[in-house]
Amino acid sequence: MEKQDFCVKIAGAAGEGIMTTGLLLSKTVGRHGWYVFDYPEYPSLIRGGHNTYQIVAGKNPVYCQSTKSDVFVALNKDGLDLHQGELTEGSILLYDKENDKIDISNYKFGAKAIDLPMVKLAEGVGGKDVMGNNVALGACIYILGLDLAVLDQVIADVFADKSGEVIQLNQKAAKAGYDFAQKLGVQPLLGVGPLKKQENRLLTMTGNEAIALGALAGGLQFYAAYPMTPSSSILHFLADKASKAKIVVKHAEDEISVVNMALGASFAGARAMTGTSGGGFCYMVEALGLAGIADLPLVIVESMRPSPALGMPTWTEQGDLNFVINASHGEFARVVLAPGDAQEAFELSRKAMELSQKYRVPVIILSDKYLSESRYCFNLETKVFTNNLSNVIQPLITNSYEHDDRGFSSEESETRTSQVKKRLAKLNTLQQEIPPQFYKEEPNSKLTIISFGSTKGSILQVQKELKSKGIPISMLNLSWIWPFPIEQVNQVISKSKNVVVVEGNSQGQLAQLIASQTGFICKNKLNRFDGRPFYAEETIEYVKGLKI
Repeated sequence: MEKQDFCVKIAGAAGEGIMTTGLLLSKTVGRHGWYVFDYPEYPSLIRGGHNTYQIVAGKNPVYCQSTKSDVFVALNKDGLDLHQGELTEGSILLYDKENDKIDISNYKFGAKAIDLPMVKLAEGVGGKDVMGNNVALGACIYILGLDLAVLDQVIADVFADKSGEVIQLNQKAAKAGYDFAQKLGVQPLLGVGPLKKQENRLLTMTGNEAIALGALAGGLQFYAAYPMTPSSSILHFLADKASKAKIVVKHAEDEISVVNMALGASFAGARAMTGTSGGGFCYMVEALGLAGIADLPLVIVESMRPSPALGMPTWTEQGDLNFVINASHGEFARVVLAPGDAQEAFELSRKAMELSQKYRVPVIILSDKYLSESRYCFNLETKVFTNNLSNVIQPLITNSYEHDDRGFSSEESETRTSQVKKRLAKLNTLQQEIPPQFYKEEPNSKLTIISFGSTKGSILQVQKELKSKGIPISMLNLSWIWPFPIEQVNQVISKSKNVVVVEGNSQGQLAQLIASQTGFICKNKLNRFDGRPFYAEETIEYVKGLKI
């Protein structure tokens, strides 16, 4: 039976180049025609700590990370100690016995263990210790039945800014690992190898890269940010592309500065965006109110992490939902969008630029570490994006005080009432902009899972696996959070025999929002708030435990 998917995980200490190693392997697998999904983990330490990079690949689309690995690369003893439970009877373990003096006899698992002398082989071709990772890459390429020449090209592309000598050394290290695995007589994994070329070219891109690219497609002209994980790579991506894209990118001293810079750029007529996480968004709240009363277009990316305060900077959570919907004093219209994957991140980021200009409101793109830093496959359709906004609902008249229709400050009762109604009336029109939410109904389903944002991929995998076991479930994943898609959610709830709300926070903020907007009280809630994303296997166990 041909293998339909596989998972490779690389684990070791920070400073060993694990993120680059995982990226090289992911790009190589993708160029062979496989769909890929990558999930990195790393601690919030300046130096040291334990890092992992997982690549899940499939002949059909793959949606999330896995609890089990087909190939596991342990770059140090910690890598094996912490993840030995992820090895199965059919797994292949690559380790270097001389690294941390790993004694494989101390472990109990059924995986096939291969002592791969990574450091020694790297040194044999003139490389450094860290190039031992490329030795492991080469061995993985052989074990997976893939083409070493494709990896060589990926190495050349990724290290294009390095010298030719560095590129060649990394390629030689990879070949040394490939040759070593080949001489052992290890058989490649069944069915893994090059696939037919995809009809549509699939890009691999992180959620943050897709947000940045979508903003550019939507006419972005000005971006300002203070780096705050996990939004920082948006700044890095746009700074790198600024000259070619002919945009202004500013790295300012704090979040108060960047949001006011963005508002200034907006007032001057530029399409402006800024990015941060929950803590930085706290600093931006007063300026959010300024955008609301002054009718200034603004897009803010808020990439969530476990909070409050500094929380867990490099881990994930969906705890800021209530915050972004209700942030700032007073009442005014806003839009909150929560992409579920890189495809939606691109499309909704482009849409955010359009909506903020058309309605002169702040638009918040609500992401999280999981979406921002995971790598997805998606199709990028070639379209001509125009900046035609002839249907903008009002001219730009700006004042931070209450004001009349000409922009003059006013404290008259009638003026105040009129302006509040005018600002909130935008919500009624925005309701008409809400597109169909991601709803995947299964015939004879006895259960519907409702989620939002990045939880989409995990629930898709849950639906797929339960269907194969004869348990059909439906799913609704919300990407348009505010104004809330009341009618669509009501329609789904009305036809569902049982509903489970799955979200990455402790208090069930989406369930609360559904209750406040529709009156439906959901009894079944699955919440995760340990900094980790949902794994399909865990949600499946929860669903099986329900009496439906």
